[in-house]
Amino acid sequence: MIRINLLGRLRPKVKRRVAIAGTLQLVLFAIPVGLAMIALILHSTLIIRPATNKLREDIAQKESEKRTMAQLQKEVEEYEAEQKRLQARLDVIENLKRNQAGPVRLLEAVGHTVTLTETLWLTDMEERAEGQIQFKGLAGSVNAVANFITNLQSSGYFQNVEIKESVEKPQKGGASNFEFTLTAKFALPAPPAAAPPSGTPPGGGM
Repeated sequence: MIRINLLGRLRPKVKRRVAIAGTLQLVLFAIPVGLAMIALILHSTLIIRPATNKLREDIAQKESEKRTMAQLQKEVEEYEAEQKRLQARLDVIENLKRNQAGPVRLLEAVGHTVTLTETLWLTDMEERAEGQIQFKGLAGSVNAVANFITNLQSSGYFQNVEIKESVEKPQKGGASNFEFTLTAKFALPAPPAAAPPSGTPPGGGM
């Protein structure tokens, strides 16, 4: 009797086992890779991203502080410039006051000095440079010229008094006059120091 197998040939079971084993190996390989990717994503989300955000916030804060400091520096510079302008105005006012008082004090000092000196007359007085005064006059004697120089020096308004010329001019009757030229530096005395507050003993309270 002849038998016919209509179901076909049976596949070898070995090949099916190999296929299952390969799939299992692929799955086992994919699991660690997937876990690693998940860990990387979690690391990026939970650690890197917050750190990046914090860094950005720090940078923004530093930039804000920098702008604030720049604004403060600008305000300080403007304040210092305004102080310099005000000080310059005060200096101008003080100079004007001194210049106004200077000629009056000069005339008073010279008039008082000439009054103290006998037999001496001024014929000319000229300001040659800043504070540098030239005097010309007549004196009845050399001693009168010397006394005039001494009185100028002791007045407190004149410094560096120098005699430039002294010429004897004989007069009728045997008398003589002396024509003289001298220079002196005119300067207002320094203002007195401010008095210490009442109740403060001399020497700083020691």
